[in-house]
Amino acid sequence: MPQGYIEDTLPVSPNPFIPQLWLQRLTLNLFAVPSHSSPFIIFSNRHEIRRIDLHKGEFTVLVPGLRNTIALDFHLNQSTLYWTDVVEDKIYRGKLSDNGGEFVVIQYGLATPEGLAVDWIAGNIYWVESNLDQIEVAKLDGTMRTTLLAGEVEHPRAIALDPRDGILFWTDWDASLPRIEAASMSGEGRRTIHKETGSGGWPNGLTDFLLSDAIYSAMYDGSGLIEVLRGHEYLAHPFAVTMYGGEVYWTDWRTNTLTKANKWTGHNVTVVQRTNTQPFDLQVYHPSRQPEAPNPCATSDGKGPCSHLCLINFNQTFSCACPHLMKLQPDKRTCKESRKFLLYARQIEIRGVDIDNPYYNYIISFTVPDIDNVTAVDYDAVEHRIYWSDVRTQTIKRAFINGTGVETVVSADLPNAHGLAVDWVSRNLFWTSYDANKKQINVARLDGSFKNAVVQGLDKPHCLVVHPLLG
Repeated sequence: MPQGYIEDTLPVSPNPFIPQLWLQRLTLNLFAVPSHSSPFIIFSNRHEIRRIDLHKGEFTVLVPGLRNTIALDFHLNQSTLYWTDVVEDKIYRGKLSDNGGEFVVIQYGLATPEGLAVDWIAGNIYWVESNLDQIEVAKLDGTMRTTLLAGEVEHPRAIALDPRDGILFWTDWDASLPRIEAASMSGEGRRTIHKETGSGGWPNGLTDFLLSDAIYSAMYDGSGLIEVLRGHEYLAHPFAVTMYGGEVYWTDWRTNTLTKANKWTGHNVTVVQRTNTQPFDLQVYHPSRQPEAPNPCATSDGKGPCSHLCLINFNQTFSCACPHLMKLQPDKRTCKESRKFLLYARQIEIRGVDIDNPYYNYIISFTVPDIDNVTAVDYDAVEHRIYWSDVRTQTIKRAFINGTGVETVVSADLPNAHGLAVDWVSRNLFWTSYDANKKQINVARLDGSFKNAVVQGLDKPHCLVVHPLLG
């Protein structure tokens, strides 16, 4: 069998009349030299993360009391576990050897982080945002965060990587064209390696959609597609898939099981564990799943020749990247601070994007629950705060551009606040409002104090702009 290939599960579309299957989770066969360490499965079932000994079949709870944990991965050499919570909208990490020791890695600017992958060579963490439609990367401690891939990313769901080859894979649930894409781990060389066109190797018709799910394997370039298993009772709605040795393991929502089979033939299907709730992501914790490889970013405490963020590229080379609010200079190694970005809002999110690459976030995104129906937004460059009005909650809020310090500054008597402007000279905030009785322009200090109406008797004031230098 060739050096590397992809395993993929394809659950049916939620609508059985849609003539296609949607991609969900993928894993990579890394072909490392087996170790004598005892392997065990780590998996999430929404409210806890469990560990199962593959030899004894016994399980223990690693992390209890979670809200809604979906994706997880690990760093074997550091004995750490990483996971996402789509209710808390955070990424956490904890020590496998420490009960109760968990820390927030990414706290702000997440909407639905459904996929997660750890680069155990260069020490970076990657995740996909299925609502914000982008792939992000940061150091393992959450610093140096930046947008890796965006634009023509519709609904990314799963992510997997192989640092030895510097290659990254992700699935996209684009309703018009479900597909698997690949790029280098620095975001270069993006390409589609498989797409569901309604014909060919992947299922199309859903006449008996309960039996349509399958596990496939393919080469890294998408060639050599093989159907490993299809139509088994324990492959009714697979969610996640991984491998160890000669077997493939997966979780299934409909049967609430963790199951394994021969990864070449699909034979010897065996239930590893039954669960009371739906199981989500799973990983096999073993050295063979994270083999050693040269690290092109090893020097300068993991920065390599880069000033800030070093990412593995193809063929064990490196590329430098910059965290938010910084730009890569012509030498392709040095980052320099730049606070020029385009700020815009659309109902349930506020984004600050790179003016040169408007699909790429330049600051973190602001979204629910802090935003319900945003109608106007402005920026104070002095304190680096964003201000916005929300017509559903009838509030004006503000926050620092790093996501911290979210607070309500105006909350009373605020109907239809469609216009908002910051006076950066006098440090005042102006906004429009109207109802049946009051139709006016208001002013207050930036903290919401000393509120007053400055212009009254209008009709339905919406847009508002101030020019403090001209008064």
